[in-house]
Amino acid sequence: MRKGPATVHLLGSAFVAILLIGSVPVRAAETARFINAPAPVAAQPPKLAAQFELKLVIHQGKGLARQLLDAGVDQADAADTARLAAGHLGDGTEDCFAKVSVVRVSANSSLSLVRVMLTTDSDQTVLERRDGQLAIASQVAMRKSPRLI
Repeated sequence: MRKGPATVHLLGSAFVAILLIGSVPVRAAETARFINAPAPVAAQPPKLAAQFELKLVIHQGKGLARQLLDAGVDQADAADTARLAAGHLGDGTEDCFAKVSVVRVSANSSLSLVRVMLTTDSDQTVLERRDGQLAIASQVAMRKSPRLI
């Protein structure tokens, strides 16, 4: 069987096409670039947070830290509160009333102080957590007579 030039050209073109088709996946695999990208981080599971308000009576201006510790407040927060409250708990002859806001982040952690409002007959002092530290937020002298509007 004699092959004419058109048949040879057609067979040659088919051979080249088969070579090109066969080499495409190889060429694609050789030039593939992989980018090392960080995998997305799974969101943290939600934590149970609960805020409570405690009302304490500090007899003769003594025992604030002990009452906070007995209520379950963190030891460092109780010590900082007692240090800041020194001198703001009355003159030692009267009682001081404290309204304490605390938060518990998880079931196994201790209470963390958010705000403490100390009230005596003569003044009112507010301690608050600001930038992670407890600080005196305000101090106001109590008026002897009510203010009529």
